[in-house]
Amino acid sequence: MAKLAWVSAAQASKLLILSAFALSGCSTAPGSSDPGDTLGNLFAFNSVSAPPVPNKAVISKVNCPVVDVFEGAAAQRVYAGGQSSSNVRYQFSMGDLARECSVENNKIVIKVGVEGKVLLGPAGAPSSFTVPIKVAVRTEADQKIIQSKSYRVQASIPQGQSQSAFALVADPIIVPFLGEDAFDDYQIFVGFEGAGAASAPPVAAKTNKRKAN
Repeated sequence: MAKLAWVSAAQASKLLILSAFALSGCSTAPGSSDPGDTLGNLFAFNSVSAPPVPNKAVISKVNCPVVDVFEGAAAQRVYAGGQSSSNVRYQFSMGDLARECSVENNKIVIKVGVEGKVLLGPAGAPSSFTVPIKVAVRTEADQKIIQSKSYRVQASIPQGQSQSAFALVADPIIVPFLGEDAFDDYQIFVGFEGAGAASAPPVAAKTNKRKAN
């Protein structure tokens, strides 16, 4: 049976979100949707939008790999000029991450969900934005990235508001099934492409291994 687990992004991301609020001098816009509901709905409909796996047959349960953020890639700022607080046009910030795993035809099928916010800075203005997100899977035996894909997620901040939510359910990632405890064999990474280490290999150390509930 598929297993779904939620984890919070790095505390640094939350601090950056708070700093962006301070820059824009605005609070959450009235009537904004709950990002958790958005991502949950995307997972609910993902089986309809994603192509099915041929000869689907669940043969074993699996404990999902840990999902983490690339080092330094939990937030990304875009500036209008020099890199000072007063020149921030907008900032992308990670929110909740999710993953869901199943075993089909001796392969692990991993679905990854990402949600976050776009926040205006002092030099920004309501507009449409393209959020660059990278999703990757690393093997723990040799610390190598074996699959990686980049996405461009659309978000829009309406007039009179200072932020907007975005959500992504990535294409299914398929890796060999090596054992029930897949968190010992693989690790999932997400991040804003072009920010921090999102375009480079993640840090080698892995901490806080845990089974999906």
